[in-house]
Amino acid sequence: MDKAFHIKLRWLILLSTLVRILFANLLELGNDEVYYYTYALQPDWNHFDHPPMIGFLIKFFTLNLHWVNTFSMRLGAIFLAALNTWIIACIVRRIANDRAAFIAAILFTASIYSSIISGIFILPDSICNTFWLAALYCMVLIVKPKDKKEQTEALLFLGIWIGLACMSKVHGIFLWLGFLAYLFFHQRSLLKNWAFYVSLIISGLIISPIVLWNIQHDFITWRFHGERVSLLDAGIQIHFFLQAFFGQVLYNNPLLCLIYAYLALAVIKNWKYHTQHCRKEIAVILYCGLPIIFIASFISLFKQVLPHWSGAGFFSIMILAAVWIDQELSLEKIRTVRKVFNWMLFFTLGFMILAVCIIHFYPGNPIGIKSGNELGKEDVSIEMIGWEQFAKEFEKIRSEDLEQKRMQENDPILVNKWFPAGHILFYVARSLEIPLLGEGKLHDLHKFAWLNNMANPIQIADDAYYISPSNNHVEPYEI
Repeated sequence: MDKAFHIKLRWLILLSTLVRILFANLLELGNDEVYYYTYALQPDWNHFDHPPMIGFLIKFFTLNLHWVNTFSMRLGAIFLAALNTWIIACIVRRIANDRAAFIAAILFTASIYSSIISGIFILPDSICNTFWLAALYCMVLIVKPKDKKEQTEALLFLGIWIGLACMSKVHGIFLWLGFLAYLFFHQRSLLKNWAFYVSLIISGLIISPIVLWNIQHDFITWRFHGERVSLLDAGIQIHFFLQAFFGQVLYNNPLLCLIYAYLALAVIKNWKYHTQHCRKEIAVILYCGLPIIFIASFISLFKQVLPHWSGAGFFSIMILAAVWIDQELSLEKIRTVRKVFNWMLFFTLGFMILAVCIIHFYPGNPIGIKSGNELGKEDVSIEMIGWEQFAKEFEKIRSEDLEQKRMQENDPILVNKWFPAGHILFYVARSLEIPLLGEGKLHDLHKFAWLNNMANPIQIADDAYYISPSNNHVEPYEI
């Protein structure tokens, strides 16, 4: 890489990492993050909701759970976000040049999804995105290699990266589907390469634990996700589509989406971006990215879809945008483009600052219920604050109960749903070393049904604590 752009890339990665570290320490863990702590607490070949890699990532960066706090939990996401910035720059450098590579790194850093949602918060996307980008890099080497040896090696590594992507989040299978579609329509000669079939076998072996676990557990993961996306008897719900659409726009940075929209118009108008030297590389990347975006958007017409489901698909558009911007970037446009990039980066930074300020100084924003037994319901600003304070208050209550012989040391906490059970486990039960037991339906408990195996079952006449926050309030007699 050109020395000047190499230095700029290093500074971009360093500064963005420092900013992520700062914000990671300003907010308590969210519902999903504390839930994935259970994957590290009780490792398995697969879990109710997702494959196991996120649990292994947490175990690694928490030193096998010997160093557990908000920062160490998120450290894996922060480290991988820095690595992903470098990988996407390497992809674009191979397709185009050093300047385009640096532009791709800027776009990646400006994306709220890649920089914050999966770059600070510890989610399956945090680790899946690394293997997704590594697979895209291998595909670029495969479709336009320097020599036969590079192509063969890239094919073999492709099977590893896609297998690990699937072991992180099952939507990694879109990588194989996209690559196979590209080969069928554009480069069938690769189907004659022995390494292609070995690569498929490697992926199959890596993801086999998911299949075997689901066979043992009545395909519970597939049935759970199948119900979430099933379109049977589902009518068109425009409000779900609008939620998903504008959610994706926000997650990917509205300013960045304006560039994507302008790029789409340019593609329709002419194919100037589609230069001869990078046609194959761009095509295979789009085959892997666009389907997951279109399918998630289509499902949102009928079912509620979370905006980050299609997040990895936007990496393909990001790569295409970086190449296109570099090709269109004349000297007189450089100053304007720099301003646009700065505004995109400041938007993402400002978004995070605003979120932190609301959570710390204005918890209970106007959308939440203000009083009664449902205080705070529908208020996302209170998800990542207050649990450390609550744990201290609960410790006082429990100490008094123990002192007055109302409770015993091993009396458990009962939970009935995976949230807020994750917060109760991480901030209360873990720190006070109290057993925690799930009581309720499997589809409510999720992983907590399996965690019951780590504690003694509750008996008739035993005492237990039951904690029900008002934003998810359920009376114990209802359970």
